[in-house]
Amino acid sequence: MTFPVPEHWVQTKFSRFARIGNGADYSSVELEEGGYPVYGSGGEFRRASKYLFDGESVLFGRKGTIDRPLYVSGKFWTVDTMFYSIIDKTALVPRFAYYWATTLPFGAWATDTALPSMTSTAIKAAPIAVPPLDEQRAIADYLDRETAQIDAFIAKNEELIALLTERRAATVSRVVVQGLDPEVEMTATSLETLGRLPTTWTIERFSRVARIRGGLLKPDDARFEEWALIAPNHIESKTGRLLELVAATEQSAESGKYPVRAGDVIYSKIRPALAKAVIAPGDCLCSADMYAITTRTESVLANRFLRWQMLGKWFTEWATERSMRVAMPKVNQDTLNAAPIFVPPIAEQHRIVEYIEAEIGAADAAIGVARQSVELARERRSALISAAVTGKIDVGVVA
Repeated sequence: MTFPVPEHWVQTKFSRFARIGNGADYSSVELEEGGYPVYGSGGEFRRASKYLFDGESVLFGRKGTIDRPLYVSGKFWTVDTMFYSIIDKTALVPRFAYYWATTLPFGAWATDTALPSMTSTAIKAAPIAVPPLDEQRAIADYLDRETAQIDAFIAKNEELIALLTERRAATVSRVVVQGLDPEVEMTATSLETLGRLPTTWTIERFSRVARIRGGLLKPDDARFEEWALIAPNHIESKTGRLLELVAATEQSAESGKYPVRAGDVIYSKIRPALAKAVIAPGDCLCSADMYAITTRTESVLANRFLRWQMLGKWFTEWATERSMRVAMPKVNQDTLNAAPIFVPPIAEQHRIVEYIEAEIGAADAAIGVARQSVELARERRSALISAAVTGKIDVGVVA
């Protein structure tokens, strides 16, 4: 396989310049501190008393995360789900090799198994175009500078996203247990982790003010094939944002499903620490891992207020603590029906919901801009690297 590169570049296979070594289990050499770094697909995560290799190397994932090669230097150990490369530095600059490795089509090469896998044969056979050493160094230096600037920009935006997301969650958690008036009279409750609640609010048992819809449908019920099916993976953790709507047939969903009415609260019963709850945008289905919930009387408790309360910190911690009593964290119906629900006067509920949704709308808009900036920066980074390692960018070296 060849591709357009400058005439003086050599097109060959990676195996011409490198050998591939296998990582190994680190349990027998693990240290609490000192020693040498142990690398996995995410970078260093342990220390070891021995090392597998000493020098510059490009690491490749063997199982699981296979599309994130790493550049490392010095003495190191790498886990048994990683490969390391032993590069002939008289012909190939390891940093240039790293940037080249980030452009490889790992997804197309992965073996067709439940856990993506990569073979050393595929890595060794990967096509590489190599300029003279001085040009390789210049390209690597150029990419070091440029990607450092892009990475700093990405990190700044990701920090902003994290801050806005944290503020968003704090706003919800505060107002669904305290209301909007900071001067409101508060009264003590019997709930130790809550402390006090506005005097005009009541605490009700979930089953008194809301109910879980039943009516499990058969997997092959053709009447609902084109209905949207909402599962936990369709809801963003802790924000309640619906990520996508996909028809049941498109998901090849074979397990039982529950009918949901427009405006119902859909709450994930599994792993409640992830806090996933959304308002149904229309009549739809939810998976058996979700509860379809509606309040008993909208004039007493509004679905939209209930949804935000179930996303709040207090409710999430309450549900999480009780779900940890089983192997797979899960909130069963009896537990949910016994949950304390805080009920303000209905007019106040509506004001709280309006306030939350206005505040969150502004935060989400800012988060959306930052996420788009990150995505565009990552695309630019990838395109820049690809252009540089194929000779499409002049970095100021005369061949």
